[in-house]
Amino acid sequence: MLYLEAKHFLADHNLNYTDKMSMAQGIEVRVPFLDLDLVDLAVRLPPQVKMQGMHAKALLKRAMQPLLPAEILNRPKTGFGAPLRHWLRHELREMVHDVLSPQSLKQRGIFDAAAVQRLVTANERRSIDGSYLIFSIMCIEMWMRTFVDSRVAVPAAEPLSIS
Repeated sequence: MLYLEAKHFLADHNLNYTDKMSMAQGIEVRVPFLDLDLVDLAVRLPPQVKMQGMHAKALLKRAMQPLLPAEILNRPKTGFGAPLRHWLRHELREMVHDVLSPQSLKQRGIFDAAAVQRLVTANERRSIDGSYLIFSIMCIEMWMRTFVDSRVAVPAAEPLSIS
């Protein structure tokens, strides 16, 4: 499992996103615990050292006991989720209506404008949770605006005259 995690999930997902997001903001990020010697050691340790029953990170938690309080070491795992649902209904509501306006969507011709409007309305009324789908459609439309619509025509180079 560790091999698959390292070769696929970490490389294709976690590390890739961390790298791209940090570079986009001009921030140098160091991902903890990826020192090659430490990874090599962790791979060679037997599973019973790394886990206690179904509790993962047993060795790491033992090593951190002198440094971290028990409530930090023993708390349940929590993910980070951006408050996308809230943003789309509040702070980004105007942007949703601008980017996904029927005129924009009809002109682009990729999405069914009426269907998208029904989706946005149902999401705002909270009869469905379409936040991630709405956000995905917005990203596609904004990408098209940035990289397709605003493409600047490059004038043809003038032929060189050799005298």
